[in-house]
Amino acid sequence: MVLGQKEGVCPVCGEKAKVTNKWVLNRYGKRYDYFLYHHDGFIHYSNQNFRNSKYFRKGQLENILIETINSQDFKLGSFRINDLRNILVKDYPEVGFSSIKVSLNRLALVGIIEKQKKGRSLFYVNTVSKERLSYIIESINVSLDDVNDDNMFTRHLFYYKIRNDHSWPLFYVPFRAVGDVEAEFENLLMKAKDPTSSKDIRLMVIEDTDNDKRILLKLPTPLLPNEDRKIAIEYQWPEPKQLFVYSSATKMNNFNFSISGNRPIKLSVSLTSASRNETLDLTKEVSESSSENRKYICSIVLKDVEPFSVLQLRWKQN
Repeated sequence: MVLGQKEGVCPVCGEKAKVTNKWVLNRYGKRYDYFLYHHDGFIHYSNQNFRNSKYFRKGQLENILIETINSQDFKLGSFRINDLRNILVKDYPEVGFSSIKVSLNRLALVGIIEKQKKGRSLFYVNTVSKERLSYIIESINVSLDDVNDDNMFTRHLFYYKIRNDHSWPLFYVPFRAVGDVEAEFENLLMKAKDPTSSKDIRLMVIEDTDNDKRILLKLPTPLLPNEDRKIAIEYQWPEPKQLFVYSSATKMNNFNFSISGNRPIKLSVSLTSASRNETLDLTKEVSESSSENRKYICSIVLKDVEPFSVLQLRWKQN
């Protein structure tokens, strides 16, 4: 069956071509999607599922779907696979029915959307929108540790206390990790838990690029209105540029940063305000200490940090 024709780029020769999107049922009754690229008297074939696997990185298509569903232009409360495909095909002509279906089912599995069967039709309903992922940060402790004694400060530990300031329950918490070194998500050994109950928190990769990881944390139990919750996140990512930058979309009532190792550390801190458009040097606020396991610890505590302010923390070692 022919689904339609459009313009695209031939994956075999890289030439502009007219693209025909087709599908057939194989002998097992499974749908099989493919492309035909017509140009200069040639017809080249591309397996749609194979093409999609090369075209999208892990988690990228799921991220695209979430952004599309949560955009202001998407007006459908419930939708079918082809409703999304008709929107995505303008910017992503290679995306196919099967790939969208697989990604939607993954999102349904973790509760981002709901899957409903009505007769022979399969519908999806959005349950997570951008405004439902916001919260208040009561306090956050960020620590970097030179766990390998190689000046890379690989171990990162985030300790949050968040509060739900909305009238609806909070099921997910977004988290973003950015690094200097290209790394696959699996190599970061990222894990999260509720330190109060010691329950593990499930991680869903929304975007996995070389230096940027966007994650959704699925809370073991919903965070009810006006309720607070502690969350601990740990991962391993070297810091060769000796610079850590942090910003939050919500106000941080308390921000505590520390860096520790067995060699002398000099920490400098600056804060760029989002509202006043000025940068403050807070290096004089840094304190030094030691512990049984680390000879040198530098830390700073800040209060009432405005939303979208940017903290830059640089360090040197002797």
